[in-house]
Amino acid sequence: MTEMQSLRHRLIGQASPVSGECWIAFFDGVAHPVLIKNAQGRVIFANRAACDLLGCDRSDLAARPEHELVAGTQAGQIASFDAEAMRRGSVSAEQEMPGPRGLRRFLVSRRPAGEHLVVTFFEITELRETEGILRQREAHLRGLLELHPVAPFSFTADGVLSDLSDRLVDITGLPADTRHVDVWWAAMHPGDRADLRRAWIRSVRRAEPFDAEHRLQMPDGAYRWFRVRVVARPAHQDQRVDRWFGIIEDVHERRTTVEQLRESEARFRAFADDAPVMIWMTDTEGRNVFVSRSWLGVTGQSLAEALGMGWIDAVHPDDRDATASMTRDAMRRRIAYTNEFRLRRKDGGWCWVIDVGHPRLLADGTFIGYIGCCVDISARRQAEDDRVMAQLQVFHMARHDMLTGLPNRHYFGDCYQEAVASLAPERSVAVLMIDLDGFKTVNDTRGHPVGDQVLRQVADRLRTSVRSTDTVARLGGDEFAVIQTPIRSEQEACDLARRLIAAISKPFDLEGAVPEVGASVGIAFARGRGDSAEEIMRYADVALYAAKQAGRGTFRVFDEATDIHLQSRQKMKAALRAALGLGELSVFYQPLIGLRDGRVTACEALMRWHRKGAGWITPDQFIPLAEEAGLIGDMGEWVLHEACAQAARWPDSVSVAVNLSPLQFHGGALVDQVATALRASGLPPERLQLEITESVLLDPTDRNIGVLQDLRALGTKIVMDDFGTGYSSLGYLRSFPFDKIKVDRSFIRDLPDAREALAILKAVAGLGRSLEMRTTVEGVETQAQLDCAIAEGVDEAQGYFFSRPLPAPGIASFISGCLPKRRVQAPPGEAAT
Repeated sequence: MTEMQSLRHRLIGQASPVSGECWIAFFDGVAHPVLIKNAQGRVIFANRAACDLLGCDRSDLAARPEHELVAGTQAGQIASFDAEAMRRGSVSAEQEMPGPRGLRRFLVSRRPAGEHLVVTFFEITELRETEGILRQREAHLRGLLELHPVAPFSFTADGVLSDLSDRLVDITGLPADTRHVDVWWAAMHPGDRADLRRAWIRSVRRAEPFDAEHRLQMPDGAYRWFRVRVVARPAHQDQRVDRWFGIIEDVHERRTTVEQLRESEARFRAFADDAPVMIWMTDTEGRNVFVSRSWLGVTGQSLAEALGMGWIDAVHPDDRDATASMTRDAMRRRIAYTNEFRLRRKDGGWCWVIDVGHPRLLADGTFIGYIGCCVDISARRQAEDDRVMAQLQVFHMARHDMLTGLPNRHYFGDCYQEAVASLAPERSVAVLMIDLDGFKTVNDTRGHPVGDQVLRQVADRLRTSVRSTDTVARLGGDEFAVIQTPIRSEQEACDLARRLIAAISKPFDLEGAVPEVGASVGIAFARGRGDSAEEIMRYADVALYAAKQAGRGTFRVFDEATDIHLQSRQKMKAALRAALGLGELSVFYQPLIGLRDGRVTACEALMRWHRKGAGWITPDQFIPLAEEAGLIGDMGEWVLHEACAQAARWPDSVSVAVNLSPLQFHGGALVDQVATALRASGLPPERLQLEITESVLLDPTDRNIGVLQDLRALGTKIVMDDFGTGYSSLGYLRSFPFDKIKVDRSFIRDLPDAREALAILKAVAGLGRSLEMRTTVEGVETQAQLDCAIAEGVDEAQGYFFSRPLPAPGIASFISGCLPKRRVQAPPGEAAT
């Protein structure tokens, strides 16, 4: 009988084949692996689960030691376990075993069966993995609780605390050995204790959640605010509460901030209600959340009517849509805005207000609405309306020809710049210069009144011959110009020239016989912003000259190859570059006379060029060349030094005026140049007047305004020159506080006969007085012109009536009253200044 058969016989008491099969089936039915070993430690039986675990057949396991079958075990280790099991009756140990699914963990138990051992393998792989996950989650949860601003706790129904974490001890200052909620109640602020006890009793009675804020005394004696939230856990049997779970949170900073905000709001409301303006605040949707008492007093609205969107009902119906649109747009873009509209008064009338709104932002940039104020500006608005009406008249007259109503030369240049700036690719602008043929004969035979009628009819015919996108202007005399934009080809300009010639050549509807009048046209093209108005107009003039040379009544297109003037211009540029070094440039001075006492108040410095071999070159010829050639900066700096040095020798009551080119404002050196010239000459800054034209202020970046402010900071005076010749002069008087405005000579030339010119002079003089700016008229040549200026209250006058520009010695004598016996002659060809 084998050892295994002997074992079965002892266990089941019989040795039949049927009983043996039952015995094996019994063990194979056990889900856990089972090995039976003899006293020598060799396997005498393995059930099916053990065979599967070890990956062997039952016949392969017989008589083999366990350590050969189970990976990772050693004979000594197995023998030790077996001996301990025989001694103690049972022993268990955990063991990892490799398998097809990776490492698996088993609880291996050994129990003696006589001299044999039964080894059972219980798999606990999932159990240990689950335990590991739970431990990780517990550590994670504890870490989160330590970082969380709230601290958890719990206590029994009779008030015994548990789960008292270090975090709770840290934030509350309660002793670490606190075991009962009575300690908590004792540390509570006396002012909070009674209310909280009532709330707590109510929560206990109803088993409802408890949520309250209170103060606890800290170890240093100070009190801090905390928020406590507690919920009950009822017992399952009778629904009685056996434990409460809660969290506590430090809310001291929030409570303190809230109190400060309430105090700040109270101060704001007191200030807003006492302020003489109407103050309002909105939420992020533009709905009013606050209006001051002044708003209610002015509009007669109740507080309920003014809040939300009700404020719009107080706005004039004609202004309502625009006001709402501006408000919505500002809120969408979150920018400050200023708006003027009419607001209904309590008595039913209307007042003009200026409404200023600013976005409200938190420290982190969060947008929370708008705050603003409304100021009643009815009186100012009425005064402005009256002034604007007068200004509009001056504005229109400054931009348009008085006879025909067409744009004048200055406005024509602005229209050209706009046309060039808006050019699309592969498009160009055509400038057509038009000169009337035979017009001089009309003036000579029929007189100027008939000539004026012809000019007006020519203007009407030109208007009807062009498109709405084109511009027609009268440049002066019988010279007209057209800006044709945009065009695709030169042929379009040629077709327009033919139409204009045909329209002007038709007979004129005038009383009596009128000599025939025709037209010649010169055409030039601009294809980008680099083509200046002056340059293109000159090209068109060259083409016009060619048309007249061709027999009049026709047109010509500018041909650069035949431009003799252009070549001459380039030669003059080269000569001008050398003029300063050769000493050909000099400074002349023309006095400005105060009309109250007849004394010299200032002298204007004027650059002059005596070209070797060519004589005197007029400023209107070489100044544009200097700007175009980039020489105006050096020339302007030289004039500054010469003029300041000369003026330092004059009486203290006499200033010097220096013209500044717009190009001198580029590069950032102008302020230093002025400061250096003043320092080198010793001339007091207040005796230096810097004259600019409005083109200096056209810089859209406000850079030049900044330069003017820096020049003003030096102590110099800033003068607006050629006032009234541009379209923005009036607006610039508001954008910068000029010390003086000089009325252009074009408004003085026709005095005292031209009623329009007299009206402009009167308006400008009044404007200067209201703005506290001195006024100067240029180009005074007759006593009648001077009388007009004195009658309108102009402060200063300048012109040939007093003196032509004089060199330095001559102006010094003029100032002192010791004039030379004969007047110093101005350079030939010099225009009146």
